[in-house]
Amino acid sequence: MPRNADETRARLIRAAERLFAERGVEAVSLREVNREADQRNASALQYHFADRDGLVRAILAKHEPAVEARRHDLLDAIEKDAALRDLHHLAAALVVPAAERLSDRDGGRDYLRIVAQLINHHQARVDPISLEDDDNSLNRWREMVEREMSPLAVEPLHSRFTARRIMFVELARRAESPRRKDDRLFTSHLVDLVAAILGAPLSAETRALLEERARR
Repeated sequence: MPRNADETRARLIRAAERLFAERGVEAVSLREVNREADQRNASALQYHFADRDGLVRAILAKHEPAVEARRHDLLDAIEKDAALRDLHHLAAALVVPAAERLSDRDGGRDYLRIVAQLINHHQARVDPISLEDDDNSLNRWREMVEREMSPLAVEPLHSRFTARRIMFVELARRAESPRRKDDRLFTSHLVDLVAAILGAPLSAETRALLEERARR
């Protein structure tokens, strides 16, 4: 049994990661999380996290510091070298830090599956995008990538958000599959895909429809 509050908290987070990833954040009861974590005290989860939202936020907080640090390092490199200021390197700065969670054996793959659920749910309890602040790497990435994109792809088409959502869908699919020894090819292809979305040219039909909407 857990020896202290920190161990209890960690066991609850790990249990929630497994259950939320496998069955869905909304489909798992807090009672099930307590049971999975081998907690006899029915109020243990409420004591540590207050509610489901607090538990989800704790899962994100467990993994995001490493992702944040890695992405900031990649963005620092881009800012320092003008030759790296293109959509491909910015796509890599978005994808690589998250893709590295595939090799994390302490819930990293479950984290990717959970984030995909949150980002692609229109009424998610916790929206990772809404948690951004001025120091968040995704907020910084967004500002940098917009400088390299078509204004129409930034607003009103929001291609950068589409790229992020598709990235997490693909990462979640990979995380659901058996673990591989090497994810480099998958990651490189995902970078290419995200870069293509960010830089996709607008067709004449799309431009015409945008103009039609603007006239309404």
